[in-house]
Formats: sequence, structure tokens, C-alpha cells
Amino acid sequence: MIELVKSVSNRIVFFLFAVFLLAFMLGWALPVGIDKVSSLSYREYLFSTYTVFTQFGFLLFCFIIAYFINKEYLNKTILFYKLLSYNSLTFFLNKIVVLIFWSVIMIFFFLVTVSFIFGDFSLLLLMQFLLTSILIQYIIIVSLISFLSKNLLISIGYSIFYWIFSVLLVSISSKFKYVALFDASNELYGNLDTVINGNAVFISNHDSMTIVLYLAVLFAISFLIVKFSNKRWLKLGMN
Repeated sequence: MIELVKSVSNRIVFFLFAVFLLAFMLGWALPVGIDKVSSLSYREYLFSTYTVFTQFGFLLFCFIIAYFINKEYLNKTILFYKLLSYNSLTFFLNKIVVLIFWSVIMIFFFLVTVSFIFGDFSLLLLMQFLLTSILIQYIIIVSLISFLSKNLLISIGYSIFYWIFSVLLVSISSKFKYVALFDASNELYGNLDTVINGNAVFISNHDSMTIVLYLAVLFAISFLIVKFSNKRWLKLGMN
């Protein structure tokens, strides 16, 4: 509950809403403004929006995620969390759960709005699943980087570096596809393109399980790192 209150008092929720609004607007603006597409269908628009989330997501969301974590270091509030019997793991989990909570709500809000405008709700569940999965990926990775560094600019810099490096690895070889699962150069993007251009309303079970396992592995890695970084968390928060 305390993190939900903080997300509102710190205006994180409002900034997050603004970034989601921008992402959904870019989903329309890029094909219409740059590719000179005269009109977009429901499926074309959602695929364009998915592309925005995958290609520009780190740039759009990393500042807000990093700020939500690093602000606690900057304000020296770690001692307050310690007095509440928090440790590094409970601190981290509470932060990412709140970010995921708001992201799920906002994605659903915008998808319902878009589906209502187009009069088509056929891809609502698919896009909710995909966009939420993309955001969970960003939240886990950027939150972990920010957890390990008290400097906001350094956290953002490392997050962007990770994004660029992961994209390069995937483009070099398919062996690294799990480093950036949602990138356009990965096979998942092509599989979704096939779904969008057909009549299907969901991706294959194989792709769905791949996404779930990918997020589970990311969470497990971050869980272990954070759990064994309690002394670092206290040191960063006290100094």
C-alpha cells in the first residue's frame, strides 16, 4: 500500500500515463506521418503500437522506472524502509509490483479505448498479454540496474546500453534471441506479423510459453541478485 501511495505522491503514475499515451499516439503517427499510410485498420494500428513498444520502449520507460527506484536512494529513505522491516528483496518486489500494477491498468485502458474506437475487440487479449509482457521485461531489467546503482543518470545510461547491446546481439545471431525476445529482428516479431495479417486472435502456444518462461527466468535472476545484495542496498541507501 505504501508504494501505491508513493507512486501517486511522486506523480509517477501520471508520468507513466503520459508515456503510455505517447506510445499509443506514436503507434498512429509513425505509419501515417512517416510511411504516409492513408488509413490504418485496427490490426495494423495495434501492430504499429506493438512495434513502438518493442523498438522505443526502453527509451520511453527507462527514466520513469529508474526514477521510482533511485529516488529512494537520493532521499535517503532506505533507513525508513529498514525500520518497516523491509530488506532488499521486499523493497525491490514492492517497487516492481506497483509498476506492473499501474502498467496493466493503463495498457488495458488504452486498448479498450482503441478497440471501442475501431469497433473491434478481437485482439484485446493478445495485445494486453504482449504489451504487459514487454513492460514487465522493462520493469525487471531497469529496476534491477537502478537497484544496483544509486545514481539516476548512471542507471539510465546502463539501461540504454543494455538495450542497444541486446539488440546488437540478436541481430548478429539467432542464438542470442532470448536476450531481446521482443525485438523486431527476433522470430516472435515475425510470428506476430503473421497473426496480424491473418484471422487468428492469439499467438501460438509455443510463443506464449516462450514469453512466460523468458519473464520467469528474468525474474528468477533478478530475485537472486537482489536477495544477496542486502548489504549493498543498505550501503547505497545510507551513504
